[in-house]
Amino acid sequence: MKNRKIYLLSGLGVDGRVFDNIDLKEYQPQLVEWIPPRNYEDISDYAQRLSARIEPNSILIGLSFGGMVAIEMAKYIPINKIILISSASYFRQIPWFFRLWDWSKIIKILPKNFILKANPVTFWLFGITRQHEKILLRQILADTDYHFLIWAVRQITQWKNTEVNTEVVHLHGTKDRLLLKPTEISSIDMLKYGIENGGHFMIITHSEEITSIIKKELNR
Repeated sequence: MKNRKIYLLSGLGVDGRVFDNIDLKEYQPQLVEWIPPRNYEDISDYAQRLSARIEPNSILIGLSFGGMVAIEMAKYIPINKIILISSASYFRQIPWFFRLWDWSKIIKILPKNFILKANPVTFWLFGITRQHEKILLRQILADTDYHFLIWAVRQITQWKNTEVNTEVVHLHGTKDRLLLKPTEISSIDMLKYGIENGGHFMIITHSEEITSIIKKELNR
């Protein structure tokens, strides 16, 4: 696996800082920068455009929304393996409360500054308690592209994927409050690693454990 190109896809509106504690220097992973979505573009068409930025037969490591984009990218180019972190591979793994409402419309009603400013509810949802983690989340939210955020939330609520075209390794926290807990994921066979007490921000809070798992999978 070390000879294969490795790409990182961050979460919804999030930049590469979330991967800072994942030590993969020996593999020289490359961060895939988000591109602006076009008007009325869905996640499938977006993934097709984004796939032009990566080499075929690579390995994709997708965090949250980035994992869903990775699943879609595999429909357009051959992918060797996808490692999902706090993400989903099928639309039925998205919580019912996401699929029931179009959250992008609800978010538009709220003040922009409220959406992009961390608060106690945000910290609870992401499962973080330590001060340095709160500071990082505040910085990431403050730097988030608001229009990309609205577009991405809509794509999550409208995602209808029912197929996976490559090998998937799924890491998910047992206390993830934004996406389903491992015991509630319908295709449990795809969940290879349940991270004990991991929340949606476990890539930061459980970085050493996640790094170890990723390296094990990359060396297979």
